[in-house]
Amino acid sequence: MVIMIKFVCAFLCNMDILKDLIFQRRKNIEHVENSLLAEAYSILQGDALSREISLIQSSNNTQVLVKSKLDSAKVFSERDIKKSCENCRLRFLDSKCYKSELPYNARIKATAFEIQTEHTLNFKILTEVANFSSKYPNTQQLLFADIGNGEYYFIYQWGREYSKYRKMTSLPYRNVEFLFIYIVLLSSILTIITPTTFITTKPNIDYFSMIRMAYFFWCVVFLSSMFTYYVIGIRKGLNNAQWDNASFL
Repeated sequence: MVIMIKFVCAFLCNMDILKDLIFQRRKNIEHVENSLLAEAYSILQGDALSREISLIQSSNNTQVLVKSKLDSAKVFSERDIKKSCENCRLRFLDSKCYKSELPYNARIKATAFEIQTEHTLNFKILTEVANFSSKYPNTQQLLFADIGNGEYYFIYQWGREYSKYRKMTSLPYRNVEFLFIYIVLLSSILTIITPTTFITTKPNIDYFSMIRMAYFFWCVVFLSSMFTYYVIGIRKGLNNAQWDNASFL
């Protein structure tokens, strides 16, 4: 009963990007924990040489801030952000791509964070693509500081929350796999609801026949061509290829 109430509340409420990021981070942490268990097992098997080398190389990367001085609850990995961008049709770009002026609170907090860390940092914004070119963006926007090693520190959030339907409408365009599944499902629905008289003029044709099967494949081909034109010609790509792409702003 409690789970049902939570599900209904989540469906009725608008979507908060920060909450989605926290959810993605929790899922990724669970995935990492499972990976670490698998890695520990591989060490026992004597197969961890390549992983050990990659860890040593990553520790010798360019300047990385000391995480112990930061609030770990505000640190998000590139993987967390990418997943939210794919799910919600958002982009994660440098603040220089943002045409409007940052809010006063965002600028103050960004400056204070640079003073705290004693470093000049690169800042990025997570929001929908229209907000980067708009002079008056009003939907949710999140400001992050690049703290190195593929991690970003949350600075400030402003703007109104996104519609609760945003994830649903973005679902088919996450990647090629989701788009193909969506096309097959839509073709199946069209095949089921289309009357036999619309498919063929031959009399006494069973509902389940090879003609209906051929009609299903025709729907798949037709919808594939339509979505291909829409994705390439209008959307300029799927979410997983656009999330950090500054083109077409």
